[in-house]
Amino acid sequence: MPQIIPIKELKNTSEISDLYRKTNESTLKKLEMYQDIAISEYQIDIGETKDAKLAVQEMRKKHGL
Repeated sequence: MPQIIPIKELKNTSEISDLYRKTNESTLKKLEMYQDIAISEYQIDIGETKDAKLAVQEMRKKHGL
């Protein structure tokens, strides 16, 4: 089962390495997940997101659905 590590703890690479050895989970996958979360939070902060219902309506209208 995946273990969630707070972003601020990613600086301690030796602990992450030890955790990886214990769990045999891909550290790269975890880091990619954190990168995706950070990008999403940034997009929210700068207002690059929109309401899901509005986005679906726009897509339907654009593609004639």
